[in-house]
Amino acid sequence: MSSDETADKQTQLIKNRIAKIEEKEKQLKARKRAELNRLNQQKRKQRTKRLIQKGAELEKLQGENAAQITAEETRDWLNHKIATNKQLMLEYQNLKYFTTHVAYDDDSSVFEHYQINKINKN
Repeated sequence: MSSDETADKQTQLIKNRIAKIEEKEKQLKARKRAELNRLNQQKRKQRTKRLIQKGAELEKLQGENAAQITAEETRDWLNHKIATNKQLMLEYQNLKYFTTHVAYDDDSSVFEHYQINKINKN
């Protein structure tokens, strides 16, 4: 066999090995895509489950007419509840501040008496 034929055979062998490697690479990429798709599907299912659970809890809070309340009305309802809660917290903080600075003759504050009374009731 001539050196040209040997070189051609070696070249062909190398090309065949490269082709096999490229085929394996293609298969690995396809497997990777399939696994990523599976992962994304799993994440979507988890999110859907979470949304359903949260929605069910929200409907419980909205009461009997929850089925008739639209998404926009739900958003407005939640915003109203949050704003009301923030306002109540602010009023509580102001009242607490005021009552801690109003003192009885024994130098105890109105707030302290409130706390003691609250503990005694429980």
